[in-house]
Amino acid sequence: MDYAESRSYIQAALTFGIRLGLERMQALIDQLGHPEAGLRVIHIAGTNGKGSTSSYCASILAASGAKVGLYTSPYIERFTERIRIIAGQDGLYQLAVDEASGEIGPDDFARIMTRIRLAVESMLENGEEHPTEFELITAAAFVYFQQQACDWIVLETGLGGRLDSTNVIAKPERVILTAIGYDHMDRLGDTLPAIAAEKAGIIKPGCPVFLYDPVAANPGHAVEATAALQVFRDRCRELVAPLTVLHPAQIERIDYQLSGQAFSFQGTTYQTRLLGLFQPLNAALAIQALQDLVPANAISEGIAKARWPARLEVFPGRPLVLVDGAHNPQGTLALGDALDQLVPGQAVVFVVGLLADKDYPAMLDALWLGRSFHIHAVYCVTPDNPRALPAHHLAETITELKNRTDYGYNIPDTIHSYADPLQGLSHALDLAAEEQAAVCAFGSLYLVGHFRSWIKQHLSLDREDPLS
Repeated sequence: MDYAESRSYIQAALTFGIRLGLERMQALIDQLGHPEAGLRVIHIAGTNGKGSTSSYCASILAASGAKVGLYTSPYIERFTERIRIIAGQDGLYQLAVDEASGEIGPDDFARIMTRIRLAVESMLENGEEHPTEFELITAAAFVYFQQQACDWIVLETGLGGRLDSTNVIAKPERVILTAIGYDHMDRLGDTLPAIAAEKAGIIKPGCPVFLYDPVAANPGHAVEATAALQVFRDRCRELVAPLTVLHPAQIERIDYQLSGQAFSFQGTTYQTRLLGLFQPLNAALAIQALQDLVPANAISEGIAKARWPARLEVFPGRPLVLVDGAHNPQGTLALGDALDQLVPGQAVVFVVGLLADKDYPAMLDALWLGRSFHIHAVYCVTPDNPRALPAHHLAETITELKNRTDYGYNIPDTIHSYADPLQGLSHALDLAAEEQAAVCAFGSLYLVGHFRSWIKQHLSLDREDPLS
């Protein structure tokens, strides 16, 4: 197969849906000769923050001189983002110059998928089920990282953990569990303890575990969060896996502005360009997990050079544009908290596109209630996704919430809806430029990736930069 044919083959597997379970993945890696065996893996699961924590880990390991394979999902702009190699400090430099640097090449992907297709045909001949799209891509990552002789693999789970296809890794070097919350409850359970049990499934015997305190991550659900913490403790005790729990009180934020933030952890000050208020927590998890594996200077350099696009990403100029992939209540709460500090008292034009299976009323409450910024207008758009919430329905929902008698959002009667996301974004940018407001575009990661591509192409690089 060539690259186009291999992508078509992957997309055809979407018809098999999302099916949790390890049987197909085990059969596939059996056919492939177990490419995952021998890989040194940092395995990362969580509801929020696992992608940026993965980026921090990969950046730190690369800063130490290691050749690092990074597997993440979903992609933002390019499919090949999901499988990447950062080859030491030179790889970090190249990534800073070209954000596509290190991604798997089309020819390599096509060659590997051809091999995987033959393996799948053998599976089917043996009466086994066809692997899902995510299982095929995960297998491709394992094969590629093995062939490229990576020193380390940073492996982000897809959905859950226990039955996630990445969980065929027999013994990771470290397990990191980021903030858990209420998401994908149709598949992972409708309580925090149930969700925790699924995430804890990646813990292996004797493997050091680094966990962000679920109680701190879910302040409004103390009883369930405490029970979730006990789930993790019990699992680690059962498997004799050393557990380190990170608490927010261990971290002190020193500086916070549009160009980045500084924080102190374990007596050392770190700089990061990632703006989410929770990013020092994600960075601290990476620091704790890797500090006995790499030199201290590699940790500082790795934290400073970590990149994670479309997560409260700033595009400076007039108007100021912020793009964020907040797609659940935890995410929008963090986005609202950040905007309170980044644009206090300022007018903000929002562009939002969400999926229908999310708790979008709770997301909007978390983002907009009791804020210091002024909501100047809202542009609702429809993401290009079969699960998309239609823009007009989102606009109706916002209007209903706005008009509730017990409370209302501080939103003027400027709620627009556009089926075409880029049309909505364009109008929002025009309005913001006229009214000297900022623009905040958020929602589905695929949507904000679409936004990001358009912004980079259409907003002039010589725009006036308020950060300079």
